[in-house]
Amino acid sequence: MIEVIRNPEWKSIAVKMLAFQLILSIFMFLYMNHQVGSINKTIIDQNAALIGYMLKQQPQAENEIVRYITQGAQETDVAEGKRILAQYGYKEGMSAEDQPALAGMALPMQTGSLILLFAIPLLLLLLWEYRKLFSKIRIISFAAEQVVERQYHNPLPESDEGDFGYLGRSFNAMADRLSNSLEQLKQEKTFLRNLLSDISHQLKTPLASLIVFNENLLNDPAMKEDMKVAFLERSRQQLDRMEWLIVSLLKLARVEAGSILYRKEEIQLREIVDNAVHSLRLLTEQGAQRIVVRGGEDMLVQADEEWLTEAFLNLIKNALEHTPKEGEIRIDLEENSLFYTVSIRDRGEGISPEDLPHIFKRFYRGRDTAKPHSIGIGLSLSKSIIEGQGGMITVASRRGEGTEFGISFSKGNK
Repeated sequence: MIEVIRNPEWKSIAVKMLAFQLILSIFMFLYMNHQVGSINKTIIDQNAALIGYMLKQQPQAENEIVRYITQGAQETDVAEGKRILAQYGYKEGMSAEDQPALAGMALPMQTGSLILLFAIPLLLLLLWEYRKLFSKIRIISFAAEQVVERQYHNPLPESDEGDFGYLGRSFNAMADRLSNSLEQLKQEKTFLRNLLSDISHQLKTPLASLIVFNENLLNDPAMKEDMKVAFLERSRQQLDRMEWLIVSLLKLARVEAGSILYRKEEIQLREIVDNAVHSLRLLTEQGAQRIVVRGGEDMLVQADEEWLTEAFLNLIKNALEHTPKEGEIRIDLEENSLFYTVSIRDRGEGISPEDLPHIFKRFYRGRDTAKPHSIGIGLSLSKSIIEGQGGMITVASRRGEGTEFGISFSKGNK
């Protein structure tokens, strides 16, 4: 009930109705007062005529007759008078038109006509008020039609008070969500189209190599055994590369499309880093490289262990690939009042300033990268995973001095 009263439309109608009711009451009071005065005058004239006639006949009865008129009569006299008048048809049940004091006034009919006459401005008042309501409803209908036509530049007023203002704010919020959803669908469609284009482009080279290897094996029956083994080994390498590429692209597609529901639980960052380092043990042994991990034993965050391990695995593997043999990679886990931070430093060739802003882009390769077979998926995948779990990733690098990746998680993410 209170919510209804707060509506300006209700206030407008209520104020006008109260004003109209007050005017009608004053008018009816004046009208009824006039009618009662007319009736009173008629009764006085009738009584005066009666006394005048009787006193002409019996002047000595003046005091007694006047007392009946001015002070009232006794019940026995009233009953006797009613009995005598009833013989002439003058009684309580007779119609108002037969009453001389009311003859010609037609009071009920006039009163009803006046009330009916006042109903006309009342209807006009309601029509005026409802016209404003229907005008707002038409505005809402037009805005809804615009949303159906995907036109979102005609928002409803939000500054109005009451339910229409609340409806305007809710409608605009709904339109914004629809617009954002359609834009997201459009972006996902573009993403899918670009992804398919990237997949076909990246698979083209290994597929061409496999075709050449197979044709050589099929068309040269006299090929030496060691040559056949070499072609088969190259085919295996291309197949491994294609498998890794497809698996990585599918992971990246799921992450960037937002189709992954991260199963967040409280985990130790140090344990995630140690698991990733352990998984790369064979790679570090091949390059005689060392990975030094320091700190972070008490750093707990809410994250998906499997996917976060995947992110650190790609970052550490990237550092190993850019670190010379017998080189060292340092991983420091630190904290301050706001963040837990993991920094991964290598002493590789570094990244040029021109390439640095683009290294997280999918399939981006630096112009002078030391990895000619790199296709630029790992860093993009790691960034999407970390940001999808509320983290941040930054990079700093200088040519000839190495690169440092910083991964931060807010302590409020615990």
